[in-house]
Amino acid sequence: MKMLHISIGISGLSLLVVLALKGFSLSAALPFIPLIIIMGFTPFFIHRYIRYSKIQLMETAFPDFLRMLSEAHRSGINLPQATVNASKMDYGALSPEIKKMSAQISWGIPFPKVLKLFSNRMGDSKFLRRSSAIILEAFRSGGDVAEVMSSVADSSRLIKELEADRASKFNQQLVIMYAIYFIFIVIIIALNRILLPMFSLTGAQDIGGVGLTMGNLDPTVYRTLFFHMIIMQAIFSGLLAGQVGEGSIVAGLKHLMIMLTVGTLAFMMFIPTQQLVISVEEPYEVFQSGALMDLTGTVLSTDNMPLQDAEVRMTINSATYVTRTDNIGLFYQKIILPSTAGRYKIKIEASVDNEKGETSIEVTVG
Repeated sequence: MKMLHISIGISGLSLLVVLALKGFSLSAALPFIPLIIIMGFTPFFIHRYIRYSKIQLMETAFPDFLRMLSEAHRSGINLPQATVNASKMDYGALSPEIKKMSAQISWGIPFPKVLKLFSNRMGDSKFLRRSSAIILEAFRSGGDVAEVMSSVADSSRLIKELEADRASKFNQQLVIMYAIYFIFIVIIIALNRILLPMFSLTGAQDIGGVGLTMGNLDPTVYRTLFFHMIIMQAIFSGLLAGQVGEGSIVAGLKHLMIMLTVGTLAFMMFIPTQQLVISVEEPYEVFQSGALMDLTGTVLSTDNMPLQDAEVRMTINSATYVTRTDNIGLFYQKIILPSTAGRYKIKIEASVDNEKGETSIEVTVG
């Protein structure tokens, strides 16, 4: 609970800082809110996952501990002394708890009370709390505690084997979930590449003799929308993977972090910030080897205003051509195509007043 309060505090403080930097404009700060939440709650998620992993290791070692107590009790050693003896052995993540129980017994605390305190400390594990409650009830009722412990140990081992079997069978489904997420990212990148030329459309277009009115398309809005979609897909896919595969949402935090990292890196690499919009019509004809190709396009700002005297750099194979836009944002360049047949990518970059933009087209040489 303390880590949760810390994470909420970090998120709230970070949000106030971003709002202050953006002039307390919620619309301007909106793209940063998902990142603020993720960064703020990362300490809480890490703490919860470390605790979850520790509990899983303790649950795995618990049947061996119970079996040792059962055998010791059958040989005539009482349970408090058997617990003290067990504290000298290695039970992995469970060892600190066993040593704590041994210390409490040496202080004169009754064994039922020690077992009850252990159960309370294991509040995050229903498995350990239920097992402790069964043993405690058998101890209080005067039943065959050794037999109860042995049965609980066998049941615990069977449960863990079933969980491991479920996890192994889920691996195939997990691969499918990752594949779906990666395909989703590819679709987002493709949508960005397809929509990018549309950003240069003006408010009025004449298509097939019919006048259509379109609002200005701001690439920043679409870029933010795509980023939020990638984040939401990563969060829900990761948490669902943990719930289905290991029966715990907390277990999905590792999948969430992996998907978030991959999605963020892909977004930064393949959907860069476009401060300038470059519109070039992609040719569909097949050019002859070594032919001259007329490359014409426009360079606009994100609010669809033409930019004059912008430097335009075009690269195909190792050849680079540089030109500048005229007073209405147009540029024109003759490009010598390669002499070898194939499909070639022309990278087009524009820059003016520290603002940049880039796009690419493909040409076919026959």
